[in-house]
Amino acid sequence: MVMARKRRAPNYTGALAQPIYLEEHYTFTGGLGQVTQELDVAAIRKRAVEKMRLLFEHYKIDPSDEQSWQKLAMSLVLAHVPGLQFANRPKRGRKRKTGLYDELVREIQEVKSKTGMRTQDAIRRLRKDKPEKWGRYSVESLGARYREARRRQKALASLHEAWLNEIATAISSCGPSATPPPHGGTKRTVGPTKISVRAKTSRRK
Repeated sequence: MVMARKRRAPNYTGALAQPIYLEEHYTFTGGLGQVTQELDVAAIRKRAVEKMRLLFEHYKIDPSDEQSWQKLAMSLVLAHVPGLQFANRPKRGRKRKTGLYDELVREIQEVKSKTGMRTQDAIRRLRKDKPEKWGRYSVESLGARYREARRRQKALASLHEAWLNEIATAISSCGPSATPPPHGGTKRTVGPTKISVRAKTSRRK
C-alpha cells in the first residue's frame, strides 16, 4: 500500500513556533510555612492573546477588519487542510522540477531586489555565486524556466484569490446564524422556556 506524502504545513517562526509552556506560568502562594503552586491562568491567557496577534501578522491580516476572523480561518484552512490546496498530481517517470524552479524564482527576485539588476543580469550573478547549483544551466535556459515558473505562480495566485472570494461568498450566503459572533461573544437566543412554563401554569389553573 502506498501512502500519500504528507504535505508540510507552513513554517512558523519565533513565538508561533513554540508552545505555551505551563512550567513558565506557575505562581507560588501560601502561608504558615506551606507553599502552594498554582497555574497563573491570567498570564497564560495574556500570552495566548499575544500569539494570536502574531498569527494575524503572519498572514498579513488587520485584526480591526470586520472580517478578520473569517479571513484568518480561511488562511488557516488553505494552509493546513490538504483537501483545499492546489497541487500537481504525481506522475511516473522523470521527476518534475517545479520546486526547483520556484526556488529559482525566489533567488532571482532576491538578487533583483537587492541590486536592482535586470532578470538576465541577476541570472548571471546566480550562476557566478552558486555554480554548483545553477552553473550547469545556461542563462537562456534559466531565463526560460524563470518565465515559465512566474506564469504558473501568477496563475495559481489568481486561482487562489478567486477561491478565497468564492469561499467568502459561500460563507456570507449562509446568513448570520451560521457565522459565529466576533471576539468570542455569545449570541442572544430566544428560547421557548418561558412560554412553556406559562403554558404549564395556565393548564394547572
